[in-house]
Amino acid sequence: MYKIGEFSKIVKISQRMLRYYDEKALLKPRKDEMNGYRYYSNDDFAFINRIKTLRKYHFSIDEIKSVIEMDSTKIKIIYQQKIAELYEKTIEYNDVIEEIKAHIEPKNTTNKVNTYDVFWGIRKPFHAFCIRKVVDENGLELLIDQLLIYVNQLNPILNGKHFAIFHSAEKGDFSQYDVEVCQPIFLEKEVKDTRIKFFEEKNYIYTIHLGKYDSISYA
Repeated sequence: MYKIGEFSKIVKISQRMLRYYDEKALLKPRKDEMNGYRYYSNDDFAFINRIKTLRKYHFSIDEIKSVIEMDSTKIKIIYQQKIAELYEKTIEYNDVIEEIKAHIEPKNTTNKVNTYDVFWGIRKPFHAFCIRKVVDENGLELLIDQLLIYVNQLNPILNGKHFAIFHSAEKGDFSQYDVEVCQPIFLEKEVKDTRIKFFEEKNYIYTIHLGKYDSISYA
């Protein structure tokens, strides 16, 4: 058994934080009723390391209490959701950084014509897992992340890269898109899932956008 001071030095977590974990019922030490000392066992080392890992992944104390009780399948889903959440924050931070940079060293503005090659062809029939939503540029990227999470849960055989269909854009507001993101899949048997669509063989035209989502409206 280790007193709180000894345990704190070994795991490199302050005594104040260990007491906070105790108050939150996250890591409860054994208490000596006679002297009030807190004691930790060898089993607590693995547990505290798991808490440190989840804190590193930006989980809150309340989230950690729930995650620790989950099985491996549920934890994978929670991890995927956390990735999407952190990715959204990354986009926000990148936008702020670029804005601050512009104040430090304004860029020279140049006029540039955005040109896109248009291709045509025939696509054979296929099934695809699709979700559709009205989103902005940031929401589009998150929608694709959400699509990939659903596809991972379904675990199908993939039949090509995922793609986006822009159904319409409201006049006067080109920051909002009615977009459908789809992942082609092989479907061996009929599945009753409204998110799985069948695309018939058709002629099609398409273009390719290379760049950030905030400039995809040019395409």
